[in-house]
Amino acid sequence: MVKLMIEQQELIFSFEKNLNNSKYTYCKLIELYHTLNSLDQQRVILDLSNITFLSANLLAVLGCCVEYTMAKRNHKIALRNLHPKIKTVMQKNGFSRYFTWDSIDDVYHSTMSYDIFESTTEHLADFERYLLLNVFSHKKLPAMNSAYKNNIIDNLLEMFNNVIDHANSSHVYVCGQFFPKNMDLCFSIVDIGRTINENVTSYLGVTAMDFPDNTLKWAIVPGNSTKALEAPGGLGLSTLLDFIRHNSGCFLLISDKEIYELRSGKESFDTLDLPFPGTIVTITINLKDTQLYFLNQSNNDIIIF
Repeated sequence: MVKLMIEQQELIFSFEKNLNNSKYTYCKLIELYHTLNSLDQQRVILDLSNITFLSANLLAVLGCCVEYTMAKRNHKIALRNLHPKIKTVMQKNGFSRYFTWDSIDDVYHSTMSYDIFESTTEHLADFERYLLLNVFSHKKLPAMNSAYKNNIIDNLLEMFNNVIDHANSSHVYVCGQFFPKNMDLCFSIVDIGRTINENVTSYLGVTAMDFPDNTLKWAIVPGNSTKALEAPGGLGLSTLLDFIRHNSGCFLLISDKEIYELRSGKESFDTLDLPFPGTIVTITINLKDTQLYFLNQSNNDIIIF
């Protein structure tokens, strides 16, 4: 359990172990959100004494939760016992904007920048530039033709559009990291707003359709959409998920109390103890993949060899 101590209006929130892309870590960050959102005008210390590693994509989750609750609850938040290596990553990817630290050039190109986008159509092009610069220009990215690459980019842009159309969220947070030892490129896209469960439940209630036991099962099906009287679109993930399956990468989706994971070609659905009041998407691309990915534009057939 997270240890909380309140002394003279100071709250200390401690993590017990490293923050990686595990269900445990996401649950801890969601617990942090609920702790911060339950109090007003606190001085909050995030104690990282036990943390020697933090997967940098998780800074999108941390930044989203902290910024939202600081603005809403008027907190003052500080870090304590930050490991030097983690501080260096923050100085390289721009998370240091919250502090008075000097930035550091990322000469090895191991980080993806920490960026915040206003969730409006005017900033969709900015988000696309971020993807092109930080993901699709990576020299180790599996080979794919332009049609296939553009299709995956369209899937990711559709996720941004879903925040605009469905989430009523003001901002989208993005951050990631390249892990040369494992040859993985991992990034997270996060917002706080209406959840997928809220939107799907509302839509299915109006249409009198049967409710799935996990609304993410319905949301990831190609063609399913909560856009009434509009062209179907669902979450727009069909090509992306197909790529992750063949790539042996990982796709994680969290919204409300529901979680979906595609890892090593296997799907799983689960629930969380505490709800996340928005949506988290984490994508891990396996850069050891030597397959070639093509989309035949004449018939939209996906060819992999």
